[in-house]
Amino acid sequence: MTDDQDRPLGLAHRAMRRLVQKFGRRWSDQALLAEVESLRTRIDNLSLVRSAAELDGEFACAMPGSGEQRRLYRSRFTMAWADEFGVAPRVIFDIGAYDGGDSIRFKQKFSGARVVSFEADPDRYAVVAGNVRPFGGEPVNAAICDRDGPVTWYQSHDGRFADAKTGSQGSLYRHSAAFARRFDFIRQSNTPITVEGFRIDTFCRGAGIDEIDIAHIDVEGAEYEVVAGFGAILPKLIYVEAAPFDFWIGARHPRELHQKLSSLGYLIALDLANDRLYVRADLLRCRS
Repeated sequence: MTDDQDRPLGLAHRAMRRLVQKFGRRWSDQALLAEVESLRTRIDNLSLVRSAAELDGEFACAMPGSGEQRRLYRSRFTMAWADEFGVAPRVIFDIGAYDGGDSIRFKQKFSGARVVSFEADPDRYAVVAGNVRPFGGEPVNAAICDRDGPVTWYQSHDGRFADAKTGSQGSLYRHSAAFARRFDFIRQSNTPITVEGFRIDTFCRGAGIDEIDIAHIDVEGAEYEVVAGFGAILPKLIYVEAAPFDFWIGARHPRELHQKLSSLGYLIALDLANDRLYVRADLLRCRS
């Protein structure tokens, strides 16, 4: 939810609107006014991707060998976006994997890629590991953030499920009153546990990874911390959840996340309100 003043495209919007107003006051050439209005509309609808976003929600996944059907969650990430930017993924990070649904989608589409699924919550990690391993995914029980070492972690439970281990994704941050009103079926633990934390650059050094093609980030308010831990490892494409900042006490505003990514050389390729696709600027130069 980046404010217009933080986006070059927003500046273009306002400049074009002022131009239209200026023309409307001074000129009577309706054909010219129509042309300018058409240009303004095209700017308003500008997107750096052609393929529409997927619908998020559950999907049926057949497990290898057994054929067992599991209901897993997927985001709005569209696999065709990689092709549009000329990215042939070799390394994909699914950060905040929840149940591994998106990791499996990545592995099915890019079978030769190394897909690493990070999940900090120990209960959710057990679910992720059981789902992604049969597909060749690599589950890692760690919180990806801006520091290495133990971090506090607040577990959550989704009251719509009887099994506590089917709980909601946890967070580094406490839920706010706004979160509680919006998701009154989710209960967050009052007492945090301790989990292992890693910066992305630290993990990559240990794992022998020198480049990340896609980073898929859904970390319940800690998106800024993930990006702050990139170091010199800058993923080519970043798909990140950027839900209202007041859902988590002490979390950074999505505007700060955008400013951080902009300072690292990223541009917004698609803004889906609560989710954004960022592309590293050098990929746009190569495409043009």
